[in-house]
Amino acid sequence: MLATLGHAPFQLALVFIAAIVVLIWLLDGAAEKPKPIASAFALGWWFGLGHMATGLYWISSAFNVDSAAWGPLWGVPATLALAMVLGLFFGLGCAMAMSLWTRDMRRLPWFAVCLFVSEWLRGNLVFGGFPWLLPGYVWAPGAPVSQLASVIGIYGMTLLTLILAASPAAIADGGVSAGRRFAPTLIMALLVGMGWGWGAQRLARAPIETPGALPVVRVADSGLSQAEKWEGRPDQEWRVLQRYLDASGPPEDSSAAIVVWPEGSIPVVNFFTLENPDFLNVIGRGMGDRVLITGLSRREVGPDGIAVFNSAAIIDGVSGQPRVSEQIYDKHRLVPFGEYIPLWSLVSSLNIAPLQRIGAGFERGDRPSRMVVPDAPPAIMLICYEAIFPGMIPRGEGRPGWIINVTNDAWFGDGTGPWQHYAMARYRSIEEGLPMARAASGGVSAIVDAYGREVVSTSSGNLSAEAQLPLALVETTLARWGNILLVALLVFIAGLRFLPATLLARGRKP
Repeated sequence: MLATLGHAPFQLALVFIAAIVVLIWLLDGAAEKPKPIASAFALGWWFGLGHMATGLYWISSAFNVDSAAWGPLWGVPATLALAMVLGLFFGLGCAMAMSLWTRDMRRLPWFAVCLFVSEWLRGNLVFGGFPWLLPGYVWAPGAPVSQLASVIGIYGMTLLTLILAASPAAIADGGVSAGRRFAPTLIMALLVGMGWGWGAQRLARAPIETPGALPVVRVADSGLSQAEKWEGRPDQEWRVLQRYLDASGPPEDSSAAIVVWPEGSIPVVNFFTLENPDFLNVIGRGMGDRVLITGLSRREVGPDGIAVFNSAAIIDGVSGQPRVSEQIYDKHRLVPFGEYIPLWSLVSSLNIAPLQRIGAGFERGDRPSRMVVPDAPPAIMLICYEAIFPGMIPRGEGRPGWIINVTNDAWFGDGTGPWQHYAMARYRSIEEGLPMARAASGGVSAIVDAYGREVVSTSSGNLSAEAQLPLALVETTLARWGNILLVALLVFIAGLRFLPATLLARGRKP
């Protein structure tokens, strides 16, 4: 539970480190039991259960949106069930570590490697992966240490964070001189200090002024909860639209050339947005000459029936006459049980429906690709929790000039969930060296620069924020080299486990 305080909005990295140290000391005790691997798995599972249950408690808020369909009591068992499943990965990591556990400090890098492997599996398995609350996220995005993500990515940050957090456990080792017991902590503190200094220099060299050719972007929200957006009134779409137009401001008074609305901004109560010409005309008049980028639900009729997509569309307003761009992005990574039901053919008989009320769920789109935005650099779209997955941004010739993240964080309630989501999304800007415009319903809408720093946001309670689009950087080391450095770092740290024990025995107390 203490490990959760390391993440947003708290960012208490030292508390996370303390939690890992205690876990290692508990594993030291498990090593003395008759079945050490089973005991280590149980310890890891309980650790994961407490960490995930407190870190993801906000998931229960989604079940309260439509209490008539789900009932308010579904949220708690569903959250605990997810935490129990995710806890298996922590148990696996601790069990792997125990398989080669030692009584000396070689166990510390081995523990970090094994827990890293289990975290990588958590982020890439379980219905496509769920890399939420990775240990690397305990460093505040945009701060100096977080800049290391431009070199080794969030998984590299996770590995370094785990080895750093494990190092102080050596202080309690018996039979070793004080110098050797404190050496791992001092070495890691020195490395963190060097990383902080490098990150501070990187930020100090950041461009101060943005070229005037880049457009002003406005991100806006309706201020409505998810339940309020879903009210089944005949004029519901129009009521919600008016809230967004108010937040966007009249075109004659706006300096923004581009307006971004969140994921699923207009609810599907009576009709789909793109199928109603009158509705689109009102949007066009409200935007004027501005370009609107908005999340919405759309459908296609094919030979196999109707397919519904969670999409983002570019609506180019020209003198009040809207034109929908042919480049519509359909979400690639869908939320299990929220946007689709895994193994639908097997569970449909149980009358389980996704929270989005779209039958069996949304259809999956293609991977994100560069899209043309009028009067702006090419952009990449990431919808909702796609922004927590590293590596989704095209690189090389397909690299965009900025990231557009539309999300509906109103599902998360008013707790820590929206802040966690916002912090993780900002790491994509650091990794890729690209600015981000983020429109979040019920969360934090913001303009973020290519270093992950917040330029403007709605965190103070406003429904909109605008700023000139920050400058994109040249490709980062991570974007050019991928995970080569991460693999090298992983091999090096894993190799520390196999150093001769005699090297560590020197200086041992009699």
